[in-house]
Amino acid sequence: MKFSEIELPSNRKFGIFFTAVFTIVAVYLYYTNTTKWSYIFCGVGLAFLVVSIIKEEALLPLNRLWMKFGLLLGIVVSPIILGIIFFGIFTPIATLMRIFGRDELHLRLKKKTTYWIRRKETEENNSFKNQF
Repeated sequence: MKFSEIELPSNRKFGIFFTAVFTIVAVYLYYTNTTKWSYIFCGVGLAFLVVSIIKEEALLPLNRLWMKFGLLLGIVVSPIILGIIFFGIFTPIATLMRIFGRDELHLRLKKKTTYWIRRKETEENNSFKNQF
């Protein structure tokens, strides 16, 4: 997927979101007695709010940069998480199934004349005959 094909969120939503983020960080820093950093983050949040209300087009470069960062993060993190899931869940289960001789898909070849599975004739099996 190309970056030019991705639809960016509106600049106003982007600005409001970062206003909320910086405000939450400022409140947290205020309660942890780091007031200097709290005022800095509060000022940055206020600046984002003012810019997103007055001239939202000024946030377009930051919006694009943030989206590119998100795509880069997705490219890096997704294979790592999927690898952890595969090698952490599916591989041990498959190993245990092989150790205990399970063959759920009936892939082992046996010396048979046919590999068809015979089923008993029941009402469920005949339910698809004469459907119309």
